[in-house]
Amino acid sequence: MPAHLSRCILFALPLILPAAAHAASVRLSLPPDLSAPRPKPIRVTGLPPSATVTLTTVQQCDRDERFEAAVIFRATSTGTVDTARQAPITGSYTGVEPLGAFWSGMQVKNLAGATQDPAIGYARATVRVNGREVATGTVRIRPDPTGIRLSTATPFPGAVWAVPTDHRPHPVVIVLGGSEGGSSTARAMAPLFAARGYATLGLPYYDPGYDPSDRIEGLPHSFTAIPVDRLATVREWLKARPDADANRIGIWGASKGAEFALIAASRYSWIKAVVAVVPSDLVWEGWGGSGPATASFAFNGRPLAFEPYAGMDAELAKATRGEPMDLRRVHVKGRTAHPDRVDAARIPIERFHGTLLLIAGGRDQVWPSAEMAANIAAVRKRANKETRIIAIPLANHFLGGPGTTPVAPLVTPGSDAVAIAHARADGWTATFDTFDGAL
Repeated sequence: MPAHLSRCILFALPLILPAAAHAASVRLSLPPDLSAPRPKPIRVTGLPPSATVTLTTVQQCDRDERFEAAVIFRATSTGTVDTARQAPITGSYTGVEPLGAFWSGMQVKNLAGATQDPAIGYARATVRVNGREVATGTVRIRPDPTGIRLSTATPFPGAVWAVPTDHRPHPVVIVLGGSEGGSSTARAMAPLFAARGYATLGLPYYDPGYDPSDRIEGLPHSFTAIPVDRLATVREWLKARPDADANRIGIWGASKGAEFALIAASRYSWIKAVVAVVPSDLVWEGWGGSGPATASFAFNGRPLAFEPYAGMDAELAKATRGEPMDLRRVHVKGRTAHPDRVDAARIPIERFHGTLLLIAGGRDQVWPSAEMAANIAAVRKRANKETRIIAIPLANHFLGGPGTTPVAPLVTPGSDAVAIAHARADGWTATFDTFDGAL
């Protein structure tokens, strides 16, 4: 299923600058890194006591993606605004939200010919009192390239290899995206993990052909019988690399990539940790093939037992007419219509002895990830295996990445922006707790 990762999910490092000499006593403290698992809140000191303070942020993700937010606070009697402790008077969010000034940004158009300020890949926060700018700070929203080596020179089509530059063996994270095939996810997520000390392989596994100019030769063009056991080849490649420790491998997978990751974990004992974002407890039917219905995934050259869909053709026909699809219904009705197929299609994740984190949304519009995560946890509990779940009732399918990402483009009917932001923030912190503890 589509990961729909906004390009603003990527990274950040700060510069803290006074706006002018007359405002030198005002200090703006920003998160040291927007992609960090526990970014600091925004804090302003040296303000006039009880002043009305406007905080604005601008994020320039790329040439066409710009987000702006504004919130108004009342400074404390000691002249402080601390977003971890204070709710705004009014603005783009309500309640105490340490990083709400970033995730609540709304997309705006860039004016034709206008100078992009901040520059592409940066975000800026500005503090004003009575309309006068008193402090500003700029942070990166992509990782500092000096600390990461990026390469596409791998034997795996479309893959991205990202690793810290210190030339020592690092624990490995394999990144598996959703039904977009993993290419965009590989490019977006691999540097995030490399910036935290992991040798990271962003591994595409399917080319849907949405963009004929960006085809990845060597990958299947239908989502049928995707070979899970290609990960064994990946591991052999990792064993030969001096910058990777092939004895410490984890997998981060989102949506169909989570399905892929859980299948692999149930079969390979060398996988030490899995983070499954909006996961499935079953192997589902594939799509796009010309022959009889078959599984999305295969192992040792044979398609796995799978759970059929119900009504997928009708939903795909809606897409061709420009109408919204209801993919959740396809999965729910498929499971209800074929109860006899569930046991055989179930991923035997109780066989996995490593560390498992599941991140899910109760308003997932693509498939019922919260319910399927609960199924996974229940079967593992019966096998005396621990599972951590972050399941937010009003969150949806788009939960992979930092909690500072502007969530407005990610909100779907029935979901809630605050819930999505919290699920992303909590999940991102738990992701690194999981990998740091296991790897």
